[in-house]
Amino acid sequence: MKSKLSSTFNKLRIIMVAALTVFCVSCDKTETTDTTGFILHYLGITDIGPSMSYTLKAPAYKGSTPYDFTITKITLDNESFSNNDNFVINSETGEITVQNTDEMKPGLYNISVGCYSNGKFFDFKDAVQVNMLLAVPEGVSVEPAEVLVKMEDENWWEASAKVITDAEKHVSIIKYEFAEDESREYRKYFTIENGIITFNPDQKDNIVPGEKYVLSLKLTTKAGEHLYPDAVTFKVISKPYNLQYKPKEVKVEKNTAHESQLPTIQGSEGMNYSIKSISPEATGFTIDEKTGKISIAENSLSTIGAIYNINVMVSNEYGSAEFPEAYTVTVVDFINPIDPTTFSYVVPETYEEMEYTIPVAGGLIGDEVIYNFADNNSEAIKEQIEKGRMSIDIESGKIFIAKKNTLAPGDYTVSVKASNVKSEVTTSFTLTIKANPNKFTFYYGNNLGLSPAENYANQYEVDYDGTFSELKALNLTPTTTLNGKNAKWELVVKKVLGGKDQLLETTINENTGTIDFSNAKLQSADVCVGMLVVKATVGDGPLAYSVTAPVFVRSSQKASKNLIKYTPFVIQMNPKTGGRSAIPTTVASDNLIMDFTTVP
Repeated sequence: MKSKLSSTFNKLRIIMVAALTVFCVSCDKTETTDTTGFILHYLGITDIGPSMSYTLKAPAYKGSTPYDFTITKITLDNESFSNNDNFVINSETGEITVQNTDEMKPGLYNISVGCYSNGKFFDFKDAVQVNMLLAVPEGVSVEPAEVLVKMEDENWWEASAKVITDAEKHVSIIKYEFAEDESREYRKYFTIENGIITFNPDQKDNIVPGEKYVLSLKLTTKAGEHLYPDAVTFKVISKPYNLQYKPKEVKVEKNTAHESQLPTIQGSEGMNYSIKSISPEATGFTIDEKTGKISIAENSLSTIGAIYNINVMVSNEYGSAEFPEAYTVTVVDFINPIDPTTFSYVVPETYEEMEYTIPVAGGLIGDEVIYNFADNNSEAIKEQIEKGRMSIDIESGKIFIAKKNTLAPGDYTVSVKASNVKSEVTTSFTLTIKANPNKFTFYYGNNLGLSPAENYANQYEVDYDGTFSELKALNLTPTTTLNGKNAKWELVVKKVLGGKDQLLETTINENTGTIDFSNAKLQSADVCVGMLVVKATVGDGPLAYSVTAPVFVRSSQKASKNLIKYTPFVIQMNPKTGGRSAIPTTVASDNLIMDFTTVP
């Protein structure tokens, strides 16, 4: 009997896979957009527990600066929730504070956010997700609660901690995860398996000496999901290393005073700096023991052409390290002040979503120049700088714009300050971001009556008559926004769901994108869903623009005389927040019983 039941369940499970496909479209961020191109990014789901308060970071955006943020709707597990100051949004920044959580029920809270941009109001449904978890069960702990990691040790990344349970409390944990927390992106540097927490060896190079990594856990029991806040701390300890001054080599005018830039260094806190030696020996050189800034007193450098190499010693409670020739000073006769008329930038033609380097124009008059962004840049530019999407090399003045920048097409003013010991000047230039002329969208739609078609995954249903005649008759041509542009079309993935012959002989017209199924087939029993991934590319070189999209085909056939039919049979969702399917439209049986269980 048990064997028969197991066989029946396995068949039903296969039918369910064939009937409903979940298509995950977002992994790290909740992204919402409107047809004008304004995009708002909140980071992914956040796990919190009872009695906790939390502030979610302000969203990133693409387009005009948003303002007048407001919460437009909140749901708890897809049911309306009455907000009693549990969620408060900063109208200027979009930061959301979660508070007064003592009486909040466990579950997934979806917060819809509205804001204005360029005079237009946008309402983003379910822009933020907060998962309220149960408190950690009694008798659960992590040992050790703080793990000391010595980077000098061999295989230091094997250091670990373990979740343990008090046998008398009879707590059974069936799933271990790290809690979602946007402020702790370093979660990916660690792994947890069977309650053992350790470093991910593939990410060990990202671990920074001297840092503390605090991890919260999400533990699943039969009662539900529990939050164990700040369950374990990995304290990475190290003696000082990787001391860097930038610039490292400088020229100083004869008999003038000088100060270095502040150095960077890695290692545990409590650094103490000292000058180990100077070659050749000299007086008038000092170092700030707390910051590492090197100073040279006036009238200490009297010999033009002399070169001084400074060896620096740095120590903390875990050891000391010497850094030979950490800083080099060359004495010169004269340092030229900066001529403001010679300070400008060579701005290339720039397009959205691309990376660029913007150099200082040749012919700059001025010596030993240090470059920084000026304080009067716009909020849009400041945001790119703060998020690491735009940076400047303090020695060369080169400005780097990362591909991940969120500057929408438009004009931006960028201001840069150049300074040396004798002068300080500022220049500005206009950065014009152009729309990529090759940008486009496409979709294949569906034959299920789902509208608007572009809002649903591309999905088609065919009846199985033993010959696949309806499948072979499919001839899908995409709807595009190419507007006369030529695209190259290709099939990049043929995903097999259950059988190696799924859609195997499908072809695509590389000029039109039309998909031909005349030689394709689906497996004739049990599993009857196939997936293709179509890639279309317009242009070549740096401005080439590619779009990929999946296309699903399902054959409607009964397995074991049972058919569970969902419309749509492919649903799009964020895997971190989950979602719900539509109610099945057809159940072809008068005695079908379904039971769902959670599999750890």
